[in-house]
Amino acid sequence: MSVHSHSAVPHDAATAPFDPARPASFDPARPPEFPRHVVTAVLVSHDGARWLPDALAGLLGQERPVQNAVAADTGSADESAQLLTDALGADRVLHLARRTGFGQAVEEATRGAGVLTPDDLPYLKRPSGWDPVTRTWRDDTYDMPELPHGEPEQWLWLLHDDCAPEPDALAHLLRVVENEQELGHEVAVVGPKLRGWYDRRALLEVGVTIANSGRRWTGLDRREQDQGQHDHVHPVLAVSTAGMLIRRDVFEELGGFDRRLPLMRDDVDLCWRAQAAGHRVLVAPEAVVRHAEAASRERRTVDCVGRTAASPHKVDKAGAVYTLLVNARTAQLPWILIRLVLGTLLRTVAYLVGKVPGQAVDEIRGLLGILLRPERILAGRRRRGRPQVDKSELRALFPPPGATVRATVEQVAGNLVGRDDPEATTGAGRHGGAVESGPGGDDADFLDIEQFARLKRIARNPGPMLFLVLLFVSLLACRALLGGGALAGGALLPAPADASELWSRYLDGWHPVGAGGTETAPPYLALVALLSSLLLGSTGLAVTVLLVASVPLAGFAAYFASRPLVESRLLRAWASVVYAFLPAATGALAGGRIGTAVLAILLPLIARAGIAASGLAHSSGARGSWRATWAYALLLTFTTAFTPIVWPIALVLGIALLAVRRREITAYGARFLAQLGTPLLVLAPWSLTLLPFGFFKEAGLPYGESAASTLDLLGASPGGPGTVSGVMLLGIVLAALAALMRSDRQRAVWAAWAVALVALVFAALSNKSAWAGPATLVYGLALLAAATLGADGARARVAEQSFGWRQPVAALIAFASAAGPLLVAAGWILSGADGPVERRDPVQVPAFVAEESGTRDQARTLVLDSDSGARVGYTLVRGSGARMGDGELAAEAGENKKLDKVVANLVAGSGADQADQLGGFAVRYVLVRKGAPREVSRVLDATPGLTRLSQQDGSALWRLDRQVSRVSIVPKSGEALSIAAGPVELHTTIPSGGEGRVLRLADTADAGWTATLDGKPLTRTTVDGWAQGFELPASGGKLDVAFDAPMGHTGWLWAQGALAVVLVVLALPGRRRDVDDDLPEEQVVPAQDATGEGRRARRLRAQAEAEAEAEAEEQSTETVQTAQDTDPLPPPEEETEPAPAAVPHQQAYGEWDTPSYGGAEYDTYGGEQYQGRQQYPAGTYEQPYQADPYQAGQYDPYAYGGTAPYDPMQTYHQGYDGTGQGYDGTQGYDAAYDPNTPPPPPHGTDSERPDGSQQ
Repeated sequence: MSVHSHSAVPHDAATAPFDPARPASFDPARPPEFPRHVVTAVLVSHDGARWLPDALAGLLGQERPVQNAVAADTGSADESAQLLTDALGADRVLHLARRTGFGQAVEEATRGAGVLTPDDLPYLKRPSGWDPVTRTWRDDTYDMPELPHGEPEQWLWLLHDDCAPEPDALAHLLRVVENEQELGHEVAVVGPKLRGWYDRRALLEVGVTIANSGRRWTGLDRREQDQGQHDHVHPVLAVSTAGMLIRRDVFEELGGFDRRLPLMRDDVDLCWRAQAAGHRVLVAPEAVVRHAEAASRERRTVDCVGRTAASPHKVDKAGAVYTLLVNARTAQLPWILIRLVLGTLLRTVAYLVGKVPGQAVDEIRGLLGILLRPERILAGRRRRGRPQVDKSELRALFPPPGATVRATVEQVAGNLVGRDDPEATTGAGRHGGAVESGPGGDDADFLDIEQFARLKRIARNPGPMLFLVLLFVSLLACRALLGGGALAGGALLPAPADASELWSRYLDGWHPVGAGGTETAPPYLALVALLSSLLLGSTGLAVTVLLVASVPLAGFAAYFASRPLVESRLLRAWASVVYAFLPAATGALAGGRIGTAVLAILLPLIARAGIAASGLAHSSGARGSWRATWAYALLLTFTTAFTPIVWPIALVLGIALLAVRRREITAYGARFLAQLGTPLLVLAPWSLTLLPFGFFKEAGLPYGESAASTLDLLGASPGGPGTVSGVMLLGIVLAALAALMRSDRQRAVWAAWAVALVALVFAALSNKSAWAGPATLVYGLALLAAATLGADGARARVAEQSFGWRQPVAALIAFASAAGPLLVAAGWILSGADGPVERRDPVQVPAFVAEESGTRDQARTLVLDSDSGARVGYTLVRGSGARMGDGELAAEAGENKKLDKVVANLVAGSGADQADQLGGFAVRYVLVRKGAPREVSRVLDATPGLTRLSQQDGSALWRLDRQVSRVSIVPKSGEALSIAAGPVELHTTIPSGGEGRVLRLADTADAGWTATLDGKPLTRTTVDGWAQGFELPASGGKLDVAFDAPMGHTGWLWAQGALAVVLVVLALPGRRRDVDDDLPEEQVVPAQDATGEGRRARRLRAQAEAEAEAEAEEQSTETVQTAQDTDPLPPPEEETEPAPAAVPHQQAYGEWDTPSYGGAEYDTYGGEQYQGRQQYPAGTYEQPYQADPYQAGQYDPYAYGGTAPYDPMQTYHQGYDGTGQGYDGTQGYDAAYDPNTPPPPPHGTDSERPDGSQQ
């Protein structure tokens, strides 16, 4: 099937210069600027009626016009073909099939255009010398060569229907060519600088290249504005086909565009082939072309790839892969192929996380669509042949190493950060340009100096400075916690050596803690392991960040989360500082309560997500978004893993919200189930163990109950190490109570108080059995929210009222609210943050004991500790001591009644064979901690089979006199035989023995234990009522013992990971599909004078007002005196003309407001100028684009909608204006432009403006 509707064979009309009856053409007898260069413009359109008027205006309005112009329309469904026909003539428009690609359309149009020769352009030949005026022959032409301008050089100027060149674009392109040729350098391709279609200051491209990953690399920042920083001619790998000027012989030598690249990346491929053939590609930044990038911005469909409309992303991906694989050198292909595959996989994952699965599919389809057709790649490489230039010559034209990685990071950040962040973006309007505001008086120049400009800038954005100050204060207070060793003490156990051990503790089915067990590990271990993995596997650094940096991170999170709450940044900074120094936060650091420390960091974010999810942030009552719901569920899941008490608090608040939103119970009920059900599901089965009364515990050891009084709880103090009395923060409570008197934000204040009361109830409940820190943290944050809401604008409200009791009370509350937190912070710095938590050696037993426990016997240590003579606690320690998570696992396993009885008999000195019973648990050492009653030591000294070894730092150590081992072979009679084993598994060879022997493990019996002897499974049995055993035959052989986790455990871990990933994806903001940096200009806000607020400004303003009042009184007095001295008779009436009516405010109409041009006539080059034109004022093209004829109306990305109907009889105002170009009337132009002659009205004379006013 033919791609065009009629033959492309050159015909007379197409090969001749512009018809003299057409506008903007030239006189073939008179030379234009750079006459030797014959330029044929080729314009391709496809559903581009929206942009074609400007594109045609740019083409026909060139200061240096083209000698020939042809167009190709590829089956446009709008008025594109008609617009081209009206502008260029039917004989110059080629109609092709809708699926025709850009390159093929250019080839067909070029073939039909033909080549203009000196016979077609008489100015290229030597003049005849005949003077028709004197009817004589002139002698000055005899010595001229036949071609006075040299051999003509044919050029093709490629244009899109959505690009509009500036009037001097072609002249600048040719000037670069001419200058390079004068220097002896040949140029094959020259490209312009591309700017945005609407945003005429935004740079799109100043040359382009391609990275090994396929990324189209321009070297420009996003939204980079054109300030002349790239205005120098330089070589580039490629230039865009929008405005590309290419020598016709080079284009034909290269075979035109590659048919495998119907639309995108065809420019890079063509220029890359030109470079490989030894030609030069330059960019001329002085030449400017505006480009709408309609296809890549999805403003119209892509129909030239496949039988249906294709995704631009898929087309671009496939074009990038094909361009790289057919043009790269053979030695680079393996590396490029690896980069393409890995980069595609990473981008696919990123698109899935960004919730744009369509683009993820496009990535895969674009890659596979090329890789699965290797014959096309091989054919393309054969056509290109061997490069004629060395690879080192082209190396500088590609992106530098690491540049694409930085660009990817910036792109991800740009996609995830919203545009409505007042602190992340500066300025006004779409381009970030600040609206200028002038000074309010003569003293404005001194205002910044008087009020310390630097401090004012910090006050306008105190967030980063707030974090740095809080970090410095925390480092001062935690000076004893910095250094070597591991953080431990209080509720905190030392972290394992690296992240892999933490992952093992969470993922393994068997936990070697105490006598061993299969209990579910607490989920917070996985979160700490994840953070440790991000910190290069350092668990110590992760714990330090979560504890030591919890105060500054909590303050910064509060400052960030409070942005929608109040506008005053200084007020937000105060609230953030107070929150960071709440007693629960400082007490969590001192007591090693890592759960409360994490809650302090995440709680402000939970509050903000909860407000957004509940719809309370919308004054209109709109529902909260599902993304906010999932974000709230994600944060609630995180904090529940560390401090489960937040879940029942959220449950009560959710039920209260359902009661308030009972009219929308269906919508909010689904959100409620998602928010509260997600933590239970993701954290299962651990979360099920919390029911019904396990929510009061938190991560770490149960360290001390709260000793907080009622007053302390009211003052948000849970008591304990690192906390202060609640009296210090009663000012916050008073400020929150005062907020109830505010009438304009009652709903927000009452909501904050509802949260505070619920949290206070839970604090009182947990105060009886656990530490009330997490609940008081929620209570304190809610009080701060209410106080901040009440303080926002309080100064102005109090000042408006007459002096009374309100002013002193307000001052007292403000003083108490500010002084209390400052005293708390000062005391925290002076006393230090260390309490029970400290830096110390993580080894909890003597060094030789820890070393011996790692040998083949895997011996254990029984640690006895007691705070009274009536009760003795014990811990069965393996290795060097307990580690993070062991406390929860031991508590979950419950009591081992057999071991309880053994320890009780040991401490009581019952006289039984305690040494043999301890040996059954693989206990080799007994360690009594400092502080235990002396009776315990005396009993152990008297116990047979125990020998005291040493006593150091108040601790005493005893050793069993018998051989013990974790794994042993117990015969029917005789001594047990120790077997070498590891912490869990064992793989060894055992000797033969008698019948009836048993393999005994000093681990709790469980169905997951398996053992084989020479590959044959052994029968499980239980030894001593609790230990795992296996029946052994008399023969020896290879023995293997392992613990196989149940399939349910492994499957649930995978499901849990998948649920967590899905939850994170749902919570994260999606990649914004509406990212478009080139949109119609917003209404410009006029500059407003700024009123100074400094003391000098207020004083001078008051002085000026007083002088104005005095002057007004003086003028009033003079007026009265004058009236008394004059004739009392009124003056005769005089006929006066009425004052002219004020001209109504007009909207800005640019030079482009009339998009039609059909009624104009073509003229010869040098004849009459384009009729109906308007004169371009000075600096027209230096002004921002004020109005676009296709900006009005609803935006339609695929059709010519929302535009004014095309009227061929209407005058076209975008035509070529030749005045002011240095040519006078003798050269065939109009008379020289007279600056004193006013331009004609833009809407005609004696007519109305569009708004109805007369001109």
